[in-house]
Amino acid sequence: MNLRRVTGFAFVFLLALGILHAKARPAPDTNDTIDTNDYAAADAQILKEIHEHSEAMGNLEYLSDAIGARLTGSPQLKQASEWTAEMFRKYGLTNVHLEPWTIAHSWTRGTASARIVKPAEHPLTIAAAGWSPGTGGVLHAPVVYFDAKKKEEFEKFRGKLKGVVVIYQDPASLSPPKPEDSRSELVRPMQAPPPMKGEPPAPKPYAVLQEAAKARTAFFKQEGVAAVLRDSNKPHALLNMTGIGGEKFEIGAIPTAFVTGEGYRMLFRMLKHGPVEVELDMTNSFSESPMEVYNTVAEIRGSEKPDEVVMLGAHLDSWDLGTGSTDNGTGSMAVLEAARALAKLQLKPKRTIRFALFTGEEEGLVGSLKYVEAHKIELDKISGILVHDTGTGRVLTLGLHDNYQGREIVDQEIAPLRELKLLEPSMQRTFGTDHASFDDVGVPGFWAIQDSAEYSKTHHSQSDTFDKVWKDDFNQGAQVLAAWAYNTAQLPAMLPRRPVRSKTPGANKNEEANDKPTDSDAAANSAPAKLDPLSEMDTKILEQVKADEPELKANLEFLTDHIGPRLTGSDQLDQASRWMLARFQQLGLANAHQEAWSIASRWTRGPATGRVFLSAEVKPGEARTAINLTMATGGWSPATDGTVKGPVVGVAVEKIEDLQRYEGKLKGAIIVLNRPVELRAPQNPLLTPWGEETIPIAFPKSDKPFDFAAYMKFRTAELAFFAEEKATAVLIGSEKWFGLLNMSISGQNYQPGVIPTAYIAREDFTLLWRLLDSGSVQAEVNIAGNFSGKPAEVYNTVAEIPGSEKPDEVVIIGAHLDSWDLGTGSTDNGTGSTAVLEAARALKKSGVKPKRTIRFVLFTGEEQGLNGSKAYVAKHQDELKKISAVLVHDSGSGKVLTIGLMGNYDARETIDRVMYPLARVKEIGLAEPTLRKEDGSDHVPFDEAGVPGFWCVQEIADYDKTHHSQADTVDRVRWDDLTEGAQVLAVFAYNVADLPELLPRKPAKQ
Repeated sequence: MNLRRVTGFAFVFLLALGILHAKARPAPDTNDTIDTNDYAAADAQILKEIHEHSEAMGNLEYLSDAIGARLTGSPQLKQASEWTAEMFRKYGLTNVHLEPWTIAHSWTRGTASARIVKPAEHPLTIAAAGWSPGTGGVLHAPVVYFDAKKKEEFEKFRGKLKGVVVIYQDPASLSPPKPEDSRSELVRPMQAPPPMKGEPPAPKPYAVLQEAAKARTAFFKQEGVAAVLRDSNKPHALLNMTGIGGEKFEIGAIPTAFVTGEGYRMLFRMLKHGPVEVELDMTNSFSESPMEVYNTVAEIRGSEKPDEVVMLGAHLDSWDLGTGSTDNGTGSMAVLEAARALAKLQLKPKRTIRFALFTGEEEGLVGSLKYVEAHKIELDKISGILVHDTGTGRVLTLGLHDNYQGREIVDQEIAPLRELKLLEPSMQRTFGTDHASFDDVGVPGFWAIQDSAEYSKTHHSQSDTFDKVWKDDFNQGAQVLAAWAYNTAQLPAMLPRRPVRSKTPGANKNEEANDKPTDSDAAANSAPAKLDPLSEMDTKILEQVKADEPELKANLEFLTDHIGPRLTGSDQLDQASRWMLARFQQLGLANAHQEAWSIASRWTRGPATGRVFLSAEVKPGEARTAINLTMATGGWSPATDGTVKGPVVGVAVEKIEDLQRYEGKLKGAIIVLNRPVELRAPQNPLLTPWGEETIPIAFPKSDKPFDFAAYMKFRTAELAFFAEEKATAVLIGSEKWFGLLNMSISGQNYQPGVIPTAYIAREDFTLLWRLLDSGSVQAEVNIAGNFSGKPAEVYNTVAEIPGSEKPDEVVIIGAHLDSWDLGTGSTDNGTGSTAVLEAARALKKSGVKPKRTIRFVLFTGEEQGLNGSKAYVAKHQDELKKISAVLVHDSGSGKVLTIGLMGNYDARETIDRVMYPLARVKEIGLAEPTLRKEDGSDHVPFDEAGVPGFWCVQEIADYDKTHHSQADTVDRVRWDDLTEGAQVLAVFAYNVADLPELLPRKPAKQ
């Protein structure tokens, strides 16, 4: 990989890493009609106001402790509705009012007790389910495990359930506890894409579960079941809670209670050994007549388009085992805090910003459904709504619920929020929060994807109390809400809407499963709804790649061990190109050939040695103590005149004018560029904050974006200055430890560089700076290398599987065959090259007959600036419009996590459909495609020419250590992950080749 682009590096350090190619941006390109600078100043005020003057914690403490739990229909909820309206007025909002709606019955929790009486006595901790009737006194009954999972299995229990207490859930193990991965939502396999136009809408994920629950309850009622005990499925004696009265708040059919996870498992175990009897007593009460409840609404009126509305929402109601602090006092008070900050700042948004605190959410999003019904005539004027409803954890990013049309605008909206470290917005959908009520009717409904922050424990339990709130994360949520609302209100137009399909029967929220957007919800949401299954051919391709794994391994071992490193212009690269061509021909691929392009001069590495002399005094006649330096000549560097000695001078400047202080002081000097800086290890690219680089190498710790144009101007001036000052050599420190070097090109366009340059081990780099800080330093270096002095031809290797219907239209999968020469080029990029070869083999063996031609291209000259792919693009100008897409594999041996789309928003939904078959395969589990940009591989020249150019986003897999270093050997390859990479390439190529149309292109740059 040519890693010549990264934000945050000090100028000279970037040269040391050899990782610059194109300007790295703090965020994706913005649409010309939207200038995020218009948001930035206001957003900075918003973030500062909430950070320095937030009243959210004080408000939440009052809501939780002074008002308490807020069960729908309870006096406490009415008190909370009135109090929040009062607070909105206090903060200066307008049109503050309560919007009433009606429930059939309010419900008041009474007492609940239970114990096992046979075969041994054990107390049970229980809590009545919401809207459950009481037992009418102490109930003594046997326990029956109802194991029927399908309606037709009910019959085996016919006549056997009268007067019994039923349990029906299979308990999952509580120990050892599952580790909470707060960001697993963002790296899990992608969800099934939404139905295409003309297809029936997908069923709501809870619909099947609720229909099963209704059938089960009807059977229990018919058979005379006395009570139902449900598993709380939480550890440490925590209870769970949901309602059984439905969206109409009716009296439940059968007395039902939740029992602790420990108690439920005891019942389950004991039933395996014989009869079990329990005593159960519950007293609950209902209102005799319907009850009014309220949504609380307030506004900041728009200054230009007051009839158009942006909404922030959360639900104010809660269950009543705790005080409803994290579900959803946090969301409600974050909305209130956003309102306070925006009102105080008097920012005068163009559109009206409306704040809504819904009720009845816990019983099925009822309050937001009632709001939508009451406001149906103005829904077309609601630009969008963002809902906060997953506890106290920080907002990681926004969930857009399949709103592909709005994704680019949302990216632009969050661009100024860099300090909040938001991750890439997700297309994920969930149906367990109030945004879904709006999304169902076509209003863009978004939700805050949050850090879990113990939510699985506090959710609906007695542990949901104020002491569980994480202050800083809570306030960050308010910042996200406020900034998003303001930025959306300022847009030139309302947010685009996704197509609305006829509503599917089924609840938004499954009360029986008492789920929020958790892992179980994720599984439900991912279930395909009569979408195309994994095709027979895709399955065949995947199996063929797996069967070919030994051949894939043998090919890479031959390429790297027997041919070796493949420096552009070297005999080894020519040998590798011929060998790959022979492999393509052996497979029977069509049009297998080499395409020549030229470089100005071949270069052959010579030895690079050096010593630094220690400053300790020595006696006459004794040799000075010296330490040998670990170093390597920079690519296309001129040589020194043998071994040269000189003073070591450290140069660390950030501005061109600062070089003047070295004028007249560098003649004969050995220059050490830039001081060492503290590095941060690379992170999972899908969990890197949006707008930051995802290159899998170590980065200097810095929050400053990098200006490539300024850097190039600086670099040119700096090297010219060193040459003019007649410096002897330049030493550049590696970013790797343990003696591992880095490598990049010293000269440009395969011409000799202007000054001898070498890369030195980081340990030596830091030593030199420590010595410089304590006094003068002397060293000697010998930097060698040879030039052919005349142009040379190198080759891209090309082969095809011809298209059966549209052979002139092409899909390309590619990788670069060249490498640097400190190691054997195994992971950069022998892995990518042999993965392309394996994809070709598997497709050919599988007998595919793609509609379009699939072309396999192995580029050269990538390491010196993507030169082979640039030459390919230049040579094929006439057919660029016929290239549907290019996918490149070039980040080492790590597992392919997903596909990077380089900001091609228009192609995102189509690529979801193309890649979804790979999400359904457990061993691959492809995550949703990313719109991130990565500017250091051979897809870039295609992207710049308007062709959809994509890249494989991969796990790090020690790439930060092997990249360009002497550790880049076949020992570092992860074979299973490499096989998976070949599977991704092959399936991508086949599925894109069979699309009805060419992939959409990005709009041309103006």
